Amino acid sequence: MTHRPHTPVSAPRAMLLAAAAALAMSVLLLLAAWVARAAIGAHDDSPDANIGAGMLLTFVPVLVAPLLAWPLLRLVRLPYPGLTALVFAVPYLVLSFVGLTVWVWIDTAIPVGSAYTEIDPMLTMGAVDAVVSVLCLSGAALVTSRLHAAGHARQSAGG
Repeated sequence: MTHRPHTPVSAPRAMLLAAAAALAMSVLLLLAAWVARAAIGAHDDSPDANIGAGMLLTFVPVLVAPLLAWPLLRLVRLPYPGLTALVFAVPYLVLSFVGLTVWVWIDTAIPVGSAYTEIDPMLTMGAVDAVVSVLCLSGAALVTSRLHAAGHARQSAGG
């Protein structure tokens, strides 16, 4: 159930396909987070609900992204989408928490009243997630496409 072309995919093409899948993943996660925020905000305005919503909107996309990567990689027909999603998962989980930490640091360091404070925080957090997703998924695609190329070269040389 995985796409394996007979010829290897070039590294730039694999990285471009992975970047497209990562951007689509970030947009889908951002839209899901906005829907969840609207549903929670419409239901309860208490501070506890807002804290819970913040935790939900921060951590659920980080945990769902590696699961969402596989079908999107299949959609763009990248070779070995399952392996690429597995290679993507660990660096993404680590770097997304680093990115969220940097985002919180920047968000609290910018003075109130600046142009940055007028932007929806979910949009800036989504941008950080998009950058991390593109970097990690493109790197994972580079690794798996090179493995595929090496296996293809061995198979061609041997027979």
